[in-house]
Amino acid sequence: MWPLAQAGIQPAAVYRLVKNPFVDLYLRSKRTALYPGGLFAKGRAKGVLAGHDTARMIGSYLRQGGRLGFLCDLFDAKGIPVPFFGHPAPSTPFPAMLARRLGARMWVGRCIRIDNKCRFAVEIKELKVPRTDDADSDIRAITVAMQAQFEEWIREYPEQWMWSNRRWS
Repeated sequence: MWPLAQAGIQPAAVYRLVKNPFVDLYLRSKRTALYPGGLFAKGRAKGVLAGHDTARMIGSYLRQGGRLGFLCDLFDAKGIPVPFFGHPAPSTPFPAMLARRLGARMWVGRCIRIDNKCRFAVEIKELKVPRTDDADSDIRAITVAMQAQFEEWIREYPEQWMWSNRRWS
């Protein structure tokens, strides 16, 4: 999101709450500059708006033309299983659902380290958002396309990818 913030786009992000409220507060304070549009919490914690409140705020933010970032290569227990490296992987349909429902455009992005230096190439690719009479099929198609793009990128530079969670279970 840093290149977007540098370009004056004012991106926001959805992030998973950290159980320890002091660590969560610290992380949010460190991420504020990267997400001048705001940070929307996923999960529940005392004193933090989340859940349905977050969904309403996200919808309002996107309707006003905001740009929103998600980490979408993570395991999502409530997600829909889509192919990922030949196995069904529960993946979040939420970005696809938002894009389709709100008429928003959708991009996926990556950063590739250049040599052994602290230099990166940023690449983004737009995913076409189908809007047929079958919303569930459209959302699934977008989610499949998103995970297929991640798989393609990971195969290209596997040494530059890391997961901190189990992707298939």
